[in-house]
Amino acid sequence: MFTKPFAVATHKHIAELIIKHRRNTLSVQENEELNAWCNLCGENQLLFERLSGPGYDNMVELYNSLSITETGGKVRPLFPDQRRKRFIKALGYAGIVMCLLFTAVALNSIFNKQKDRYKKNELVQQRGSAINDNKAPDLHRVQLKLANGDVVYLDSAVDGHIALQYRSAIFKRGDMVRYEWSTGNAQPELEYNTLITPRARKFVLELPDGSKAWLNAFSSITYPTAFIGKERIVQITGEVYFEVNHEPVALGKVEKKPFIVYVNSIPGSLGIGAKVEVMGTHFNINAYGDEPVIKTTLLQGKVKISNQFLQVAGTGRVVNEPVEKGNESAALQTTVLIPGQQAQISGNGRLEVIKYADIHEVMAWHKDLFMFNDQHIKRIMQQIARHYDYDVEFADRVDGHYTLTLTRQSTLDQVLRVIELSGGVQFTVEGRKIIVSQ
Repeated sequence: MFTKPFAVATHKHIAELIIKHRRNTLSVQENEELNAWCNLCGENQLLFERLSGPGYDNMVELYNSLSITETGGKVRPLFPDQRRKRFIKALGYAGIVMCLLFTAVALNSIFNKQKDRYKKNELVQQRGSAINDNKAPDLHRVQLKLANGDVVYLDSAVDGHIALQYRSAIFKRGDMVRYEWSTGNAQPELEYNTLITPRARKFVLELPDGSKAWLNAFSSITYPTAFIGKERIVQITGEVYFEVNHEPVALGKVEKKPFIVYVNSIPGSLGIGAKVEVMGTHFNINAYGDEPVIKTTLLQGKVKISNQFLQVAGTGRVVNEPVEKGNESAALQTTVLIPGQQAQISGNGRLEVIKYADIHEVMAWHKDLFMFNDQHIKRIMQQIARHYDYDVEFADRVDGHYTLTLTRQSTLDQVLRVIELSGGVQFTVEGRKIIVSQ
């Protein structure tokens, strides 16, 4: 967490960070903040490099000869002579003022140029920018689709600040993107971003309320840039593991409000999906389009599950209506899960509860494992295809069931060889396709 939101940092504060960088006394948090400010635009980076150059060494040497306390900014003189004390003290303050004033003046022109950049959905350009320029999205990369239509490719984006949307500052670090509350204009209405993972990639999202979502390969989550309503609503496809914050922070205040997940409809099911309502809990949802059921598995806390008839407006806003009650098999059903249970919603809308779910198998992907307990070969190959980004073709009717555990760090050849050694199946790899036969 940064010590101050850099978007509202004063010129003096940035100047102090640059000087502390020259003195090699930056804390880890201050170093993060300075790096984020440098990444804000090319002008910031050029100014930083200029002020870090040899032309300002004399000023910095003077500053380095002083010992500054963190509280009052007072100077402890290094010489015992009182006259020298007074001289060094006066010189010290002059040096500090010179450093800060010069840097602040330079920063002032930069900040003035940037002033109108802090508007809603303004994307902050980085060095080596990963922003899509209105081209067709690359479906093989991790995408962050912003509410204004811009797409950021997170797998190639530089770590640091990537966007500011009203009071939400977006940061990226490694395989995680997170939202932090910041000062700024109040958000008048909900606006939605979408995080998308391709096959063979996973990613982590920290939502504006502090809740976390781990996306498995070939998954997505659509969520508001700030939870400003009475509910926290997101929508997912694929597989996502959630750890929901029980006491979320909204616009700088702790506000308890329900967290609701809408799940995509099952193909061929006339729009039947799921609604999961939680209040601070850990759970996993598996809702891939090629799976016959939507599975919600509870690890901690309590969730309420409903089968739903889903429609998604073009704006990203989720609208849902109950399943038609005239269809008996798809009548509206609701159940409450306790830890260790799993709710399954099938293509006809029927909701069933598994009282003793295999938690280890459900969460294997989150622990970077393949774990199959008497699983049909087709279910196994679906996971392998998503993880390694291969297509699968069944040349023969294969009905084998297999039990095995492997690390997902294994190569594709290693995984296929282990399954082959179990008997009843053979694999042929042609390009990006795996052919399954007896």
